[in-house]
Amino acid sequence: MRGLMKIRLLSISLFTLFLPALASAAPLKLLFLYPGGQGSSEAAQPLLDSFTEALKKSGGPEMKATYLSDKTAGLTFIQQEKPAAALLSADLFEEQAKAWSSTPVARSLQLPSADGTETFYLVGKKGSALPTSGKITVLSPRPFSPDYLAKRLFPTMTGLSFEVQPTRNVLGDLRKIASGEKTGFILLDPYEHRAMNLKAAWVAELADLATSAKVPSAPVVVFAGAMSPEQQAAFQKALLQVGKDSAAQATLQELRLKGFVAP
Repeated sequence: MRGLMKIRLLSISLFTLFLPALASAAPLKLLFLYPGGQGSSEAAQPLLDSFTEALKKSGGPEMKATYLSDKTAGLTFIQQEKPAAALLSADLFEEQAKAWSSTPVARSLQLPSADGTETFYLVGKKGSALPTSGKITVLSPRPFSPDYLAKRLFPTMTGLSFEVQPTRNVLGDLRKIASGEKTGFILLDPYEHRAMNLKAAWVAELADLATSAKVPSAPVVVFAGAMSPEQQAAFQKALLQVGKDSAAQATLQELRLKGFVAP
């Protein structure tokens, strides 16, 4: 009996000894936070799993990715779940940079430009014009702040103040503006702007009324203390390498990415 007790105590001691090692082996959390983005977390998961597998094959650490398109849910996730890293829309990073202890380790090459920048378009009914002063209401699937529109996207429109009205039905709103059922303007990113290429009669009733300044594309950041220096170096190297991996191209394109570059 005493011998059995000693064996059991030894087993418990060894298990306790290896607990820290077991805990450290858990995948690091990677968050894709793109407020106003399309698709659900559940639908995106297989694609994210393919992406983290490609990162691992490129020498990165074991990671588990989550996609969120709701800003509040994303900020709560960062606060409660403590992800190691995140790919964030540039406007959100600028807004939260002072509150977060985070370090940019890469910049995304987002399609279709794939040059590390994004351009946005103010679209309205053909023949209409933007006002030169006063307040302008802009429909937008992205929850940009009015300040971001005024200072970052359209800094030359100094006589205008912006009001942003959220929308989740870009195509429907475009059709209503084209038909005259709805008056106003809608802000489109490059992918949404491709709807203007639809072979439909109503598209001819729309026009680009303004093109934004180019702004940086989404950065990838690492949160302070979430990775060892070795893990962070491996993660950054894998991000820069994955875009060169031909086997990862299909996954990257589904994520609207060509790859990543150093920040």
